[in-house]
Amino acid sequence: MKRVDSPVSSARPRHRGATTLSAFCITAVALFGSGLASSPAAAAPTSGWYIATVPGTGADDVPLGSACASAFQCWVVGISLTNLSGGGPSSVSPLMESWHGSTWTLVAPPLPSGDGGGLFGATCVNGSDCWAVGAVVASGAGNPTGTLVEHWGGTAWSPVPSPSPSGPGVAGAILTSVSCAAATSCFAVGYATDASGNNLSDVIEQWNGSSWDIVPGASTGQAFDQLLAVRCLSAADCWAVGNAGPAQQMSNFLPIFPGAVGNQGVIEHWDGAAWSIVPSVTEAPPGGGYLAGLACASATDCWASGSTTGSDGLASGILMEHWNGSAWTDASASVPGSASPGILAGIDCVNGAECWAAGSTGKFNGGGSGPPPKSLVAYWNGSAWSVQPTPDVTALSFLNSVTCVPAVGCLADGSTLTDPSGNDPGLRAFVEQLFFPPASNQGMLLAARDGGVFAYGTAPFAGSMGGRPLNAPVVGVAATPDGRGYWLVGSDGGVFAFGDASFKGSMGGDRLNAPIVGMAPTRDGRGYWLVAGDGGVFAFGDAVFAGSMGGRHLNAPVVGITATANGGYDLVASDGGVFNFGGASFTGSAGGTRLVAPVTGIAATPDGQGYWLVASDGGVFSYGDAAYFGSVPGQGITAQAAVVGIARTPTGSGYWLVGADGAVYAYGDATYLGAPDGHRLVAPVSGLAAT
Repeated sequence: MKRVDSPVSSARPRHRGATTLSAFCITAVALFGSGLASSPAAAAPTSGWYIATVPGTGADDVPLGSACASAFQCWVVGISLTNLSGGGPSSVSPLMESWHGSTWTLVAPPLPSGDGGGLFGATCVNGSDCWAVGAVVASGAGNPTGTLVEHWGGTAWSPVPSPSPSGPGVAGAILTSVSCAAATSCFAVGYATDASGNNLSDVIEQWNGSSWDIVPGASTGQAFDQLLAVRCLSAADCWAVGNAGPAQQMSNFLPIFPGAVGNQGVIEHWDGAAWSIVPSVTEAPPGGGYLAGLACASATDCWASGSTTGSDGLASGILMEHWNGSAWTDASASVPGSASPGILAGIDCVNGAECWAAGSTGKFNGGGSGPPPKSLVAYWNGSAWSVQPTPDVTALSFLNSVTCVPAVGCLADGSTLTDPSGNDPGLRAFVEQLFFPPASNQGMLLAARDGGVFAYGTAPFAGSMGGRPLNAPVVGVAATPDGRGYWLVGSDGGVFAFGDASFKGSMGGDRLNAPIVGMAPTRDGRGYWLVAGDGGVFAFGDAVFAGSMGGRHLNAPVVGITATANGGYDLVASDGGVFNFGGASFTGSAGGTRLVAPVTGIAATPDGQGYWLVASDGGVFSYGDAAYFGSVPGQGITAQAAVVGIARTPTGSGYWLVGADGAVYAYGDATYLGAPDGHRLVAPVSGLAAT
């Protein structure tokens, strides 16, 4: 399937023409997150919580759960309700929002014919294996009539049959949470409901790879109980939390706040054979407890979160419990403000020293009285909890779940409204996102066609051509070895140097047989190569001309160049053909292979014994000692802006891709450092370089 493109050495004259524009032209720029942009934009921080723009259905939208397969595939699920304030919803339908690395979009998951329903929890095994669970509401009903399970197979969501409990007074059931230890080992938990949608007894269902089946939970010995969260570390180590007691939770189909007097939090454990009760914190009467969130960093480090309840059954304070491998203990006092009314409804950990819990302050119970809730995020750093500042929102807001992706960030979801006194509560989907601080040794530069530069991570902003007149658009960017400077190159061959990058010459003002399409620096940063679309190569400074494709027949135009560790360079054509010069080694190509999309870039491994190619659809091809770490199509992402470049991390154990719209995709050990995606760009992004 691979064509061997042998190195050729058609000599081309070495040019050292002077640029027609100043090599050190610096322009004012607007601050953008941790980097700098070439034009003013609504800044969204690349580190810290910010409010994401999410579409709405026009009804009352209540996100209840979330899951991420990667930084480029996340799902928020919930319920859309109409007539929420009219004595009961006239219709309910599932709410699903999808994140593909740059924007949120609405998704309409299929339902049984004629039915409504809602989704309460989600989980992902990988990018092509995700689950969402909730409840079906039969046509004409206002409350649950059965369980609902949906599965993502990589391209679409589809309903999967799931059993519903039966028994005296049982009218339906809700599955509130799902977790998988493997593709063939999952648990979903929830509770049976009566005709009013209130809880009766807990429900646990198990996926064995082919079907969902009800398995017995442990007896709580209480009149009513429910499970709200489940997490599995392995097929023989799962936890579930909820509450049990003498009264029903008056959830009105929305189990997001407590509403039962005298109930206590309940914790169950699965050992591979059966579920059993594990003692949890018991509040002194008339108080109670309510556990809604659950996360585990390891088998000996788990957290359960929720709220304590007062004599009215409403949230009276934050409840936080910790598992140390032998017992659950009360850690509520470690959360600032835990004695004030509030709840931490969701929690997630990326390791033992990084956990986030999301919820709200104030009392709320399906529209009841008390201080309106305001969103709350708490952070665990391995030794203490702290409340993190989050963006201020409107009159009322609450968060129901939080999901984190290691080395990337977190999202928290819930609802907000602007006018709680209005006839229509106007609940709207509310998503906050957090990007982790960049890795200490990673930096990234993006260049736009107008010469604007965006710097992220350790890459410093040293200037740009944004706002300056250009004879030709900028088509590439290259960083100096120490990461303290960079060059831009235009399609006319003009070169612009910033920071400690030295101007060594350009093709600006010279007649070219084909436009310049890329640039690569020498190993010591004292020179660089330019490449044109016809394969012609131009060397400047200490860059040695070792050959080119200039004057040779090409099946497709050259689109990129990368320098190798031994002083050579590789060219790549849009058909995936690779041409090697100097000491560069040929290790394979996509030439002669039918491609879904044209190749747009190339990056060499640190030792020069391999390289990656990227296509405009984000597909990645690896050769030699270049390892494959992922791609945009591999994440199930479609219809995105064309990917225009690839750059590897310093270790060579990861890479970034960038789209023309500024969307950045990070794979392997590449940390998401930020991006101008979602903001207005003066011109499309045309190049990417790593420092």
